[in-house]
Amino acid sequence: MNGTSALVEAVRRLRGRTGVALGTVFVAVGVATVVARETLLTASIEQYLAAGGDPSTLPFDTAAVGSALSLELPYVAALLLFAVVALLAEYAAVVTLRVMAGESLAGAARRRVGRTVAVGFIVGVVVRLLVVVGVAAFVLPGVFLAVSLLFAHAAVSVDDDGFGAAFRRAWTLAAGRRIDVLGVVSLLLALYLVPRFAAAVVPGTAGLLLGGVAIGAGNLLSSGVVGRAYVAAKQEGDEDADESDPYDAPLGADDIPEPE
Repeated sequence: MNGTSALVEAVRRLRGRTGVALGTVFVAVGVATVVARETLLTASIEQYLAAGGDPSTLPFDTAAVGSALSLELPYVAALLLFAVVALLAEYAAVVTLRVMAGESLAGAARRRVGRTVAVGFIVGVVVRLLVVVGVAAFVLPGVFLAVSLLFAHAAVSVDDDGFGAAFRRAWTLAAGRRIDVLGVVSLLLALYLVPRFAAAVVPGTAGLLLGGVAIGAGNLLSSGVVGRAYVAAKQEGDEDADESDPYDAPLGADDIPEPE
């Protein structure tokens, strides 16, 4: 299991109508994320200024805030829009992880949607917070946590694990293969950064739209990579269990022969 093979497997499984459908959804969600982000930023600054806030205390020029993609919404509505788009992104990731694990697109899109999206969203937020705190503390703890908890979200999406079970499964799957998982995390970091750097080259609204499209495509590949790596880690774990010594356990009552 490594990042390259997981990416190749993900691309292979995204060929055809399934890939087109998921790609369309991810690109749409990526653009919607940019719109929601721009709208929330504009609404937040407008609320701050309306409350008497001093624009000179902000780390940027308020005149440069806002774009053609910003919707004229009050702060609460903008916040709600951002939350809805985040949940849609979570749903798209859940479906993709299930497809990578071998489910049909239709089945993946319908099975236990509400609970999985809710738990998966919470798990994703907690993992990101732990990683950020770890990186801020001393970098290496954040990297270690990113590797050890990489599969928590996939465990929720594919195997319907709850909050605690997802973290336990992720930790167990990463144990003994953290170098390989680190390679997957490095690839995911590249898939996160490259679209954002590419979009920054193009200024204005066109750059924002390009960013939304590129980020959507990157998120689709990221979900595919995690899904294929998760399946591979589970298969390796099952093979290790099959190769374990069946006699390497305490004797039970059934193991003691009857006296003749």
